[in-house]
Amino acid sequence: MSLIKFNSKTLIIYFFLTFFSLANDSVLTNSDILFKQATDFVKSKNYEEAILIFEKLAKNSEHDAQYNLAVILKAGKGKTKKYTDSLYWAYLSKLGNISEADDLVSELIDLIPEKTVETIREEVKVYLENSIESGSETSIMQLGKFFLEIVEEKEYPSAYKWFTVGAALGLESAVEMRDEVEEELTPEEIIEEQDNADKFFNNFVSKRSQNSKGESNS
Repeated sequence: MSLIKFNSKTLIIYFFLTFFSLANDSVLTNSDILFKQATDFVKSKNYEEAILIFEKLAKNSEHDAQYNLAVILKAGKGKTKKYTDSLYWAYLSKLGNISEADDLVSELIDLIPEKTVETIREEVKVYLENSIESGSETSIMQLGKFFLEIVEEKEYPSAYKWFTVGAALGLESAVEMRDEVEEELTPEEIIEEQDNADKFFNNFVSKRSQNSKGESNS
């Protein structure tokens, strides 16, 4: 999937090449098809329809859609320009490893009062916490990164907790990130957050197991 930049046609062309490559090599998912539709709408400057699709995908944690939605909202195309909503989705796409989001976040932070930025940070944190509560493992790593990359000052103990949980679940890069953050902590902080991680992990796995049994019995 491609990322939209309004000053470049090459990325849209790249999307079509990628799309047809996927069509030849594998079965396209519903989100792939929707993303192509949204990109087609952008190409034809039908931004209102593009926004509807990108919003649907963004709320389903499709990070490239989150970024594209942030770009459109910042530009004020198809919807009134709204920097706060743009920053919200830009933050989430940044946590989803969309590298282009770094510059977008920096630009938006310069346009928004710090008090408002802090409110948006809190909204992003709540979104991730709710996602984890619903069983999302991916959001566990993103919440860990939130405490390093999104907050105004790095919160190493909180990040350590979530990377420790991620490592126990076998999530990609979790062990490396856990061990890296551990070097920033005092022995007291390490023990406290290991206990916090252990409690969360046990509850998370237990809940997942119960949900799995419920689905099997239904």
